[in-house]
Amino acid sequence: MYTFVHNHKQLSKFQHIWKEVWNEKGYELEDCQHVLDQLLVRNAEGMEVGTVEFKSYNLDKNNPLNLIAPFDRQPELIGTQGPILEIDKVALLREHRGNNLARLMSTIVHYAKAHQCYYGVCLLEPVFARALRVSFHVPMRQISKRIVYKGDDVVPTIIYLGEIFQQSSQFDWLLGRTKLAYPSTGTTRQ
Repeated sequence: MYTFVHNHKQLSKFQHIWKEVWNEKGYELEDCQHVLDQLLVRNAEGMEVGTVEFKSYNLDKNNPLNLIAPFDRQPELIGTQGPILEIDKVALLREHRGNNLARLMSTIVHYAKAHQCYYGVCLLEPVFARALRVSFHVPMRQISKRIVYKGDDVVPTIIYLGEIFQQSSQFDWLLGRTKLAYPSTGTTRQ
């Protein structure tokens, strides 16, 4: 279902996929520092078709994400004891979007479970946000109005990842519900 980026070849593939998708959407490209992990999402045939990048989120007012939307003022984030994920560079190649959205979301949930991250913060593309809410019933909350950021409208959102992995039987789309990701070994999961 996914592969951790551990070498130059994987990083090159990761960069190619997200940049192709960003360019297609007209987004401004940005490389990030302080990345926890980058993952390549694979389709059922094992082909790398998507990306997701994880960063550690903090409530510091100078955090660039907090300057975009008021994540630092959200009660569930202020009160959490565990780590919070910033979810970035979520991308699926155009020809692989429909059938692989469950694989992409399952990758995010597996990673969150492995790291005991109950909340994810992100800036979602509005159509993607609607698909998560309506088709996948992802527990999430929009924290402010849509805003223009890096060339498009985005929806500042908290995803309640802990609800998904703690109640995995309620989410039919979640692949590998009984498996746990192994982030530091470079192991790939089916």
